[in-house]
Amino acid sequence: MTTNCVISLRLPRGALTVQSLWVRGADPLTMAITGGTGAYRNARGELVATDIQTPHEAYRLRILLG
Repeated sequence: MTTNCVISLRLPRGALTVQSLWVRGADPLTMAITGGTGAYRNARGELVATDIQTPHEAYRLRILLG
């Protein structure tokens, strides 16, 4: 099953949204930064999610500003 996955993150200097398609069981998942506010208004980059749908789910952000 394929799911549209959207995550919104509130950070100390603004917010980011990321998005990707996720196929159940696929891990890790790389998601594109699709928007931002505040200091992240012009952000590009990606979020990598691991251990999806487990108590150990974690995110690693790679943000390029400007």
